[in-house]
Amino acid sequence: MYKIAEVLSGLSYRRYLADDGEEFEVVVQRSIKKDGILDDFERLRMMSGSIKPHHFTRKNDVLMKMPYPYDVACVSREGLVISDRIAIIRLKEGFDPSFIAHLLTNAHVKKQLYELSSTERIPHASIRQIRELELAVPDYETQKRYGELLDLINRKVAEDLKVVDYDRNLKEGILNKLWGEADER
Repeated sequence: MYKIAEVLSGLSYRRYLADDGEEFEVVVQRSIKKDGILDDFERLRMMSGSIKPHHFTRKNDVLMKMPYPYDVACVSREGLVISDRIAIIRLKEGFDPSFIAHLLTNAHVKKQLYELSSTERIPHASIRQIRELELAVPDYETQKRYGELLDLINRKVAEDLKVVDYDRNLKEGILNKLWGEADER
């Protein structure tokens, strides 16, 4: 990984909390969800002058939760503060962030991380371990094509899950209506 990206650690934001500070949206662990979704930020007041520039998101950063299950998301929004226990992966030129984010969720990569950190009760990867990951990365054009395809599959999965939720709610509504009709008798 060290050949393709700079890998940094997020900010231990508790040290920067201040009631009279500037309000920031902070990427915390729950913000990085399965299938590359990045949302649900913490809103916190912090001393802004002390926060280093590398602790703010940049477009195309790849963020990885350091505790298992090592969820990964690609950043499209700049200026969010990145909290601790999240690795910031800033890719060098010639690497597609979407492809790399998908690659980092692959079972081979998760197995490498698990084996490197399996002595802990809850596996937790270090910045050093993430830097040492061995990735099979094709040429840039191939990365772009795969990244776009995998993004499309993720969007389809998200839409399919919405349909499943709708169907579950419909089923529950029908059964609740039957209970209501039974209570009226």
